[in-house]
Amino acid sequence: MDVLIVGTGVVGAGVLRCLADSPPSLIGRVGVVDRHVNRAVRLSQKHGPPVTVGRLEDAADVVVLATASGSQARLAHRFLGRSRMVLATSDSLSEVRRLLAMNRSAEQQGSLVVAGVGMAPGLSDVLAVRAAEEFDQVTELHVAKFGTAGPDCARQHHRALSSLALEWRGEWKQRPGGSGRELCWFPSPVDAADCYRAALPDPILLARRFPGLERITARMAATRRDRFSSWLPMLRSPHPEGKLGAVRVEARGKKGMGWNGRILGAAAAPGFAAAAVVVSTLELIGAGSVDRTGVAGLSEVVESGEFLEVLGEKGIVCQEFAGH
Repeated sequence: MDVLIVGTGVVGAGVLRCLADSPPSLIGRVGVVDRHVNRAVRLSQKHGPPVTVGRLEDAADVVVLATASGSQARLAHRFLGRSRMVLATSDSLSEVRRLLAMNRSAEQQGSLVVAGVGMAPGLSDVLAVRAAEEFDQVTELHVAKFGTAGPDCARQHHRALSSLALEWRGEWKQRPGGSGRELCWFPSPVDAADCYRAALPDPILLARRFPGLERITARMAATRRDRFSSWLPMLRSPHPEGKLGAVRVEARGKKGMGWNGRILGAAAAPGFAAAAVVVSTLELIGAGSVDRTGVAGLSEVVESGEFLEVLGEKGIVCQEFAGH
C-alpha cells in the first residue's frame, strides 16, 4: 500500500515517526509533500527508504492530508479518483462540512474520504461508539478536548472559540463560542479544566453515526485570556508543539430499567495522538478492514474495539472514569 503524506508539520512528521513501527508488509512507498520542499527533503533523508520526496501529482493508495485547516477540502477533491482513500485531519467545522458535501463525487469516483482523522474529531468519535455500546438506548453524547497539536492547530482553536458553535438538541442550534462554561475532568495528568462551546465538528459527525439522539455537544478547554482575546489576532506565537492533551466523551442513556452515564477518555500529546490515530487507520486499511466509498467520519469506517486495540499498541490507552 503506497501512502502520500501532504504536510510536514507536527502531525505529518509524527505520522512518519509512527510508520516506522508499522508492519512493513502493510506499508509500501511513502511519499512526503510540502510547499517548503526543503522540509520534505530533510524528512526523507532522516527516515530513509521507503520514505521519498513526493509530488501532488503522484498517485497513491492512501493520501494523508496534514496541512493547515482551510486547504484540505480542496486537496481532497483533487485526489478523488486518483487515490483509493483520503484521510483528512482537519478539525475545522466549516472544512468538515465541505468534505461531507463531496460525498456524491467521492462515490461516483470510487474513493473514500475520511473526515476528522485526529484526536478530536477522530479518536473522540470512536470513544463515543465504545461508550454507547454499554447502553440499550443512547440519548446524549458530550465531547470535550484539551490541548493543541501545533501552531496551525492552535490558530484553528483560536478561530473556533470566536465562532458560532453547533449543537444538536432535537434540531441544530447555534450557540456563541466561548459560552457554556463546564468543568470537565480528563484523564491524568490533565485532570480538571474549564471547557467552553466552540465551532467544533464532532456534533455533525456524531449525528451521522447516531441518528435520533436528544443532545450532542462539543467543548474545548480554554483560559479566561483565551476567551477574551479570541476576537483578536493571536497575541503571541503559538507553541511549536503541544505537550499536554486529552479527550473525553460522556454518553448518557438507558440500560435495563435505569438511566446511566459512562465517561471514557485518553491523554497524550495532541500531535502524537493525531499521528497515532492516522497510522492506526492506515494499518486497518492495509489489513482490509476498511472498505467503502463516499465521505464518512472515522467512527463510521472502523470497528471501535479493533481500532482501540491497534491504537493501544502505539501507547494511547482508553481509560474509563469509574467514580467512587
